Amino acid sequence: MNQFNKVIYIVKSQLSYYPPCMAQIQMLQDLGVDIEVWYGSSAETALDILDRRGISRKQLVDPRGRFKGKLDTVNNWIEFRRVLERELKRSYQPNWLLWFGTAESSMPMVGHLGKYAFVTNALELYDEHPLEAKLLGAVSRDAKAMIACERTRSYIMRYWWGLDRLPYVMPNKPYGLSISSELPVTTEATRAIVDELEGKPFIIYQGIFQNVKYLEALAGALKELDSNLYLVLLGIDNHNIAPHIAEIYSRTRYFSSVPAPTHLEITSRARIGVVYYDDLILNEAFCAPNKIYEYSAFGMPMLANKIPGLESTVGAAGAAICSDFTKDELKQAIAEITDNYGKYSEASSRFFQSTDNVKTMTQIVCDLGIRRE
Repeated sequence: MNQFNKVIYIVKSQLSYYPPCMAQIQMLQDLGVDIEVWYGSSAETALDILDRRGISRKQLVDPRGRFKGKLDTVNNWIEFRRVLERELKRSYQPNWLLWFGTAESSMPMVGHLGKYAFVTNALELYDEHPLEAKLLGAVSRDAKAMIACERTRSYIMRYWWGLDRLPYVMPNKPYGLSISSELPVTTEATRAIVDELEGKPFIIYQGIFQNVKYLEALAGALKELDSNLYLVLLGIDNHNIAPHIAEIYSRTRYFSSVPAPTHLEITSRARIGVVYYDDLILNEAFCAPNKIYEYSAFGMPMLANKIPGLESTVGAAGAAICSDFTKDELKQAIAEITDNYGKYSEASSRFFQSTDNVKTMTQIVCDLGIRRE
């Protein structure tokens, strides 16, 4: 018997910043679920996907930037809760299921969800933010279901928060992306980057650049190898790390963040992908990066560091060489991948294909009694 006839998928801010949320939205629609997306803000790239698919959307509010520091966060949460409650009061139906795409979307609603059925989705563990972890636990105990993006994290969450059942696990694998070589270029921004990299084989690191030491080691390894590979840094460089790395390795190229999913038009042209996370907190030791699936979608071998979240996934699959990320170990790893590229590329493709999030989402829809058309 169907318990819910419609899903309202809610993301507080920057929907386009969360590929896992976009993946869940599209999976739910493809499974025949009536879904509407409520969001605070987003780049046009994500909204274009919703519009092309005919998915109804409603913009709420994203007042970030009005104040400085924590006061801005508090104001953001209060205003978001106020607008969301107003919209629910105006249009909520008893057979709706609220689906919070990020923890930041559900935390402001602690103590205000008593009469609603809802799902929580946790893309982070928050062990370095005790207050946020406490709030997420409080809201998730009352959820119809909770979703984590890494298996060990799901056990930690159940233990921390006394959940009745283990959260579902849905790794951060892009949806609708099949094994391929290069994606066609669709924007002027990506065209400019692709043209600049034409004819240049490259290693890519995409993300937020924070730890300069591992990039120094990688640049040093490439320099000592006298490699023909360029080092492409694609993402957010708030600490001005890229110019320093370029001083070590002259074939370094930096490009600022490109909105998802168009950044994959660049990623798909790389030879090797880099994945590195510190192990100082549980959230990173048991990481759940999008990039291991974005790299493996193109059969790309990876350089990764030795932490459980990478050794148990791409390392165990033979898709990556996991090391301590010293210059000498990276030299050996780059040489090994270069000499045996086909072996690592095939293992990378198998890793991508081995994760079936559609199966998990189908189970969630069935378990919760969500109607499918």
